[in-house]
Amino acid sequence: MNARRVALWVLLACLVAAPVAAQEVFYVTDQLRITVRSGPSLTNKVVAMAATGEQLTLLGQETDGWALVRLPGGKEGWVLTRFMTKERPARLRLAELDPANKDMAHSLEQLHSDNRRLEGELSGTESKLADLTARYDKLQADAADVLALKKRHQKLKAQYEQQNKELKELVVENKSMKFSSNLKWFLAGAGVLVVGWLMGLALHRRKKRWNPSIY
Repeated sequence: MNARRVALWVLLACLVAAPVAAQEVFYVTDQLRITVRSGPSLTNKVVAMAATGEQLTLLGQETDGWALVRLPGGKEGWVLTRFMTKERPARLRLAELDPANKDMAHSLEQLHSDNRRLEGELSGTESKLADLTARYDKLQADAADVLALKKRHQKLKAQYEQQNKELKELVVENKSMKFSSNLKWFLAGAGVLVVGWLMGLALHRRKKRWNPSIY
C-alpha cells in the first residue's frame, strides 16, 4: 500500500515537473528596458516592462523574432528575441564576484561604457567632418566661380579701357577735322572778300581815271 502511494506521488511529481523542466530560462541583456507586449508585433499593447538582469521564462517561440515569456511576477507576454540572452548579465555576475574582481569588473564595465560614449562622439565628429568637407568643397567651387568672374571682369575692363581710348582719339580727330574744315571755309571766304575788295578798289581807281576826260 505504502509502495503504491510512493509510486503514485513520484508519478505525480514527474508529471508536474516535466513541463517545468522543459521551460528554458533567459535574461534581459545588459543596459536595457524592453517592452513586453500582448502579441508578437510592435502594434500590440504593452503589458509590462522588463529591465536588464530580469529573468524571463520561455513559454513559446515564434519564427519572426518574437518569444512568449513569463515574468517573475507571473505576467506573460511577448518580447523580441534579440533582447534575450541565455548568459547571465554582467550586472548579476558582478554581484557574485569578490571585492577585487568586482572592482576589476566595474572598471571593465566603465571602459565599455566609455567606449560606447566615445563611439557616439566619434560618430558625431564624423558627421560634422562630412558636413565641413561638403562646405569646403562648396567654398572651393564658389571660389573657382569668383576667380572666373574676376578674370572676365578684368578682360571686360581692359576692353572698355581700349574702346574708351579709341573713342577719345576719334573725338580728338573729329574735332581736328572740323577745325580744319572750318578753317578752309574761313580762308575761302576771306579770300573771296579780299578778291572782291581788290576788284572793287581797281574799279574805283579806273573810274577816277576816266572822270576828267568826260567833263
